[in-house]
Amino acid sequence: MPIKFSKETSTRLFRYVKSIDISFNPFDNRTRSTREIWRQLQATRYHNANPNLSIKTHVLGTADPPEVVFKFIDDTEKRFDSQHLKANEIMFDVHLNLDRLDNVYEMSGKSLDD
Repeated sequence: MPIKFSKETSTRLFRYVKSIDISFNPFDNRTRSTREIWRQLQATRYHNANPNLSIKTHVLGTADPPEVVFKFIDDTEKRFDSQHLKANEIMFDVHLNLDRLDNVYEMSGKSLDD
């Protein structure tokens, strides 16, 4: 059974996200998980935790595959071809990356509050 991140931990970790770019065609069935990610990210708790978080949505009229790109504060990117993944799989992978980044910041003595 995979680990589960609590709502509080998830909210706190999202302070390490700089921007999110979401591209999808709303009429394409392959975009189900992309639309769910977009819906989840509309939660007020993410905005309250990170008011500078930029979420850009690109609605496509082409048959291009859906994509979700997370950019973190250390300028690394994580791209997801979401047509082959479920929304919870994407969010779990993002949380793992955020937890790793949190550990790196904590070990180096850095803080986002500084």
